[in-house]
Amino acid sequence: MRFRTLVLVLGILGATVLVAKRATAGGDDPTLSNLLARHGLVAGTDTAPQTAPKAAQAIGTSRVKDLNGKLVPVVPAGMPAVIMISSRTCSWCKRTLKDLGEMSAGRPLPRLVLLTLEGAAEGVPMLAKEAITGARLVGPATSAEEVLLTFRYPGTPTLIEVDRNGRVVYTIPGYPIRDELRKLWSIMVGD
Repeated sequence: MRFRTLVLVLGILGATVLVAKRATAGGDDPTLSNLLARHGLVAGTDTAPQTAPKAAQAIGTSRVKDLNGKLVPVVPAGMPAVIMISSRTCSWCKRTLKDLGEMSAGRPLPRLVLLTLEGAAEGVPMLAKEAITGARLVGPATSAEEVLLTFRYPGTPTLIEVDRNGRVVYTIPGYPIRDELRKLWSIMVGD
């Protein structure tokens, strides 16, 4: 009984430290603060300013595993993309993918990166159900990163628009209404 109590207390303390660390992360570092801003993107360009955080900083990892289990960068160099952090149990992720499937009407989405917290393979049935093709499927590189990503994002989906230099342009936490998805559409289809 004492051992269980000790484990519970240590678990609560550990969670408290993680929450406190998350709440104070980036407080003095301008590259990690204000991920919700548009970071001064100039209309007609696809580059964010040097002060915008890199995708790896925003996500918390620079490498992920693809469907083959190979370590790959979150976003290939030189490619603007939209990263969607999702979970197989997330009803809002399914709703977002349904919206994307309807919007795409069979058109491939080569610049959509679906980072599924449970692993790249878990994204396959999610995309297949909505007839979404062309997207990159990735997942955390290790089980420890899966846990860290789960704590880093209080909810899924989270959509992160990244410019061709790998810098965050815009972040949408939670379900993006169709108007928000339309803003990201030309990036996902590669226009």
